[in-house]
Amino acid sequence: MATVDEERKGATFRGTVILGIDPDAGEVVFFRDFLIEDYKGELTANLATDGDITKSIDLGELVHKSPSFRLPIPMGTDTLPYNTVVLSDKKSKKKILTINL
Repeated sequence: MATVDEERKGATFRGTVILGIDPDAGEVVFFRDFLIEDYKGELTANLATDGDITKSIDLGELVHKSPSFRLPIPMGTDTLPYNTVVLSDKKSKKKILTINL
């Protein structure tokens, strides 16, 4: 679990990110009360090892409209090696924020 209160690239990110189990969906990354302010692009999330995007699982696009949501992890994934969530710009693929879990 991580509490986020960061300002990066002119945008502010606040909320809680949790790697956990949803009884209905299996393993997921929960974003709870997660607010993104002043970011103009679209973001994608990756579950990564030590913030390394080359050692990651693509979780998909972040939904800016809802502050609480979950991104499913593919069934059968061993999540033990993953300790960060990396938010990247969808278009440029540049890392915007690394969240240590």
